[in-house]
Amino acid sequence: MIPRLCYITDGERGSAGRPLDQLLREALSGGPLAVLLRERTLDGRASEALIDSLLPLRRQGLVLLVSRRLDLARSFGLDGVQLAADAVPVRAARDWLGPDTLLGYSAHSRDEALRAAEDGASYVTLSPIFATASKPGAPGRGLAWLEQCTADLPIPVLALGGVTPERTEGTLRAGAWGVAAVSAIGAERDVAEAVRRFRRALEIHA
Repeated sequence: MIPRLCYITDGERGSAGRPLDQLLREALSGGPLAVLLRERTLDGRASEALIDSLLPLRRQGLVLLVSRRLDLARSFGLDGVQLAADAVPVRAARDWLGPDTLLGYSAHSRDEALRAAEDGASYVTLSPIFATASKPGAPGRGLAWLEQCTADLPIPVLALGGVTPERTEGTLRAGAWGVAAVSAIGAERDVAEAVRRFRRALEIHA
């Protein structure tokens, strides 16, 4: 099942300096959640230790995804991997991981999203929908662009970039299956309430 709400980690910027396992325990009290581990500064051993600390949270409804690292996904039996244009090709990743692992792709155009779908991606993120601190200086592409990209796309889309609970309804009306966020979850003082607010907005359009 493709998650409808995904929290993307990004070092201290994405978690306000809080330990990730603690933050996710709190977040899960607000409802089921997927987390995409995008910890670019961690070496292999530190990444393995982080994943090991998060595995017990899967019993509480955490869907555990990792950015790029097919080896970690396979060795730890994670739920999925997210790729980008400069990572392993989607088709090769699908062949290596098999049919059951979630395989996401970070797309920035309709053509990219279509190619990812044809090559075996389970879903794509499309960004940036709105202006975001994650990509300073990059203007948001807007809901009309999102609607154009999602039209007749054969796999689900998670809207990313400046998406908040208040903006979630608009992204769903534009064709998104769900949403992904960094600071709108991780930087909130009450992360459980942030998750609840997102989930309420998503459930209205379930």
